Amino acid sequence: MRKKSAEEVLELLMRHLIVGIEELFDYKNIEGEEFQYGERVAYTECLECLQQWTNADRHGLDFDIEKRYPL
Repeated sequence: MRKKSAEEVLELLMRHLIVGIEELFDYKNIEGEEFQYGERVAYTECLECLQQWTNADRHGLDFDIEKRYPL
């Protein structure tokens, strides 16, 4: 496997987090699904960290994460 640049890795991570949070988007606040809620919180926090990257906007993180993926 070819080593990737930091930019490639950040973009891959960003896409992975977005796919993960979109898969959990239909989560309803039902007892017994605390793990899914925790996953959504973690994905949201990671995406917010990635938004600090200087090229985040150029790679599609140019939106309010908490508005698009409300907890």
